[in-house]
Amino acid sequence: MRHPAPNVTQPPPHPDPAAPQSHWEGGRLALLDLWHDRRATLVLVLTVAAIIAPLMLLLGLKTGVIATLRQDLLNDPRTREVIIYGAHHLDRAWFQTLARRPDVGFLLPRTRTINATIDLLDGALRPAEAIDLIPTAAGDPLLPPGLSAPTRADQVLLTQTLAKRLGLASGAPLSGVFRRSRNGSPEQARLALEVIGIIPEAMVAREAVFTHLALLVAAEDYRDGLRPTLADLHTLNADTRLEFAGARLYARDLEGVDTLAATLRLQGIEIRTQAERIATVRAFDRTLSFILRVIALIGLTGGALALGGALWVNVGRKHRDLALLRLFGFQPGTVLLIPLVQSAVIAALAFLLAALAYLAGALAFNRSLGQNLAGQGYVCRLEPAHLAGAAAATLLVALIAAAAAGYRASRIDPAECLRDS
Repeated sequence: MRHPAPNVTQPPPHPDPAAPQSHWEGGRLALLDLWHDRRATLVLVLTVAAIIAPLMLLLGLKTGVIATLRQDLLNDPRTREVIIYGAHHLDRAWFQTLARRPDVGFLLPRTRTINATIDLLDGALRPAEAIDLIPTAAGDPLLPPGLSAPTRADQVLLTQTLAKRLGLASGAPLSGVFRRSRNGSPEQARLALEVIGIIPEAMVAREAVFTHLALLVAAEDYRDGLRPTLADLHTLNADTRLEFAGARLYARDLEGVDTLAATLRLQGIEIRTQAERIATVRAFDRTLSFILRVIALIGLTGGALALGGALWVNVGRKHRDLALLRLFGFQPGTVLLIPLVQSAVIAALAFLLAALAYLAGALAFNRSLGQNLAGQGYVCRLEPAHLAGAAAATLLVALIAAAAAGYRASRIDPAECLRDS
């Protein structure tokens, strides 16, 4: 009688030594290989760093010098000023339309230049004749931070040059005199003014008085015979004036100077700008950018060839070892990863070393040459975004350079290690 075969449970199969290994294992082997050949790794790191560091310094010089020049232009309000020449008929609608433009930084009506002067008398009755009278308001780019604009017609700001000549300070007594000739007889209106502040010479170098627009409008009406007196300063208001002869106009930025100038010229208004000075900085920026692109292209190409060639030679030198990895079950993708990981590590170490060299060079440049720049300018400076971009570019070039070597490694036949043995 035949007995049924016992139900024997088959033991689980043993792990296949040729099973695919994880990519993490390939990355670990790549790092171990770099440490094993640390002398060759150090040479590669120094080679790549020697290429990156000068490029970073050059970019820092370009960025620092151009940014400083550009900031100096922006900090100087005269650069953004659009000067309107001659007397025009600019109505309220014209000012409202222009004020809505995004490229306008400051706009204020002004009267005819011939009427925009004032005679001053200090506390000792010492005269200062025919001083320019300039309208101002909140947001005036010529007023430094912390200095408020006049809010009444009897309030004035003096430029530092004028205040020194008259020996006046903020709060000092001051009288203003407007003169006219009526029916052949000279007349004058004398006003008590309040000095509420001094404008530094760095902002306005000439002698001038900044005041509320209402005083200029009233002074022009007085000289034109439309106003009998200026005794009612507290009731002066410029809102009744429907038309003005000119305007104080400042662009919001350097680009706005060009657009505003073009718009006003199309309207037949003669203007003057600092276009030549702005164009010089822009041309300097374009020239340095072109030089940097050429040098960067040559440097990055040389770095890619040096790193890629070293990795290609390294794959050939370790041909048998890579074939043995394939025999042990490492898939082509994992073997491909080894040169890529090594290239990324070399690039990261080289970038850190180059960044340290850049910081040392930038510090030396700024200390030795920064004194030649106005203000708080930097000769050499990179923003965090620039450093991040340089790091990304270094890594990308390194990976591209390693791609050919990695492809060569992934194509190695496992049987080659047996034939070699």
